[in-house]
Amino acid sequence: MADYPDWVKQHKKKGTYINRVGDKYYLYAAHSERVPGTNKVKRIHDGYIGRITEQDGLIPARDKVQGGVAVYEFGLCMTLLGLCDKVHAGLRREFRAAADRILVAGILTTAYGDCRQETYRWSFLSVKFPGLDMQKVLTDKQSFGVKRCERMSAELMRKKFGDDAPAVSVRLSRVCQVSVNGRLYSPAIGEEMKGWLRHQQIEWGDWLGEN
Repeated sequence: MADYPDWVKQHKKKGTYINRVGDKYYLYAAHSERVPGTNKVKRIHDGYIGRITEQDGLIPARDKVQGGVAVYEFGLCMTLLGLCDKVHAGLRREFRAAADRILVAGILTTAYGDCRQETYRWSFLSVKFPGLDMQKVLTDKQSFGVKRCERMSAELMRKKFGDDAPAVSVRLSRVCQVSVNGRLYSPAIGEEMKGWLRHQQIEWGDWLGEN
């Protein structure tokens, strides 16, 4: 390592390197890879970590947010979606290309009381089923399909959670996903919430991380 001050070197960990520019010090992530066909090893830059100062230590880099931040209600809509697997299969057989639109409209109405474009936009269903036009006029048969889906999804909630279904719905609606720079992040939900989800036997697969 170059002859850096101790207050700089203490931030040098495995998988990082320090770059000095004038009298300023910057920390970067990196890894080494062997050059094919040779015994030489080259350093691969993996990203900027932050600036090191004697007074403040390591100052982490700030993520640049582009295009705004989107917050999606996740817990309730995804629980309803999981309960409606067989309903969705039936809709696909009957309505084919319109099945996703009808399913989403039914779940949104069960969860939030309406299926407007705005409601769809802030629900995680807009991530799971992107590009749906909730303002498109439905045929009478499709509208009946939405109402049927709404009734069935509500009944599935009552069947799974019994008299606790309304309280469960409220608690689930507080679990969100956040999109920053096109990447989804799961806010920490805490051990109590995780235990409650296990008790209620609610699973979302890999959609909800452990952030």
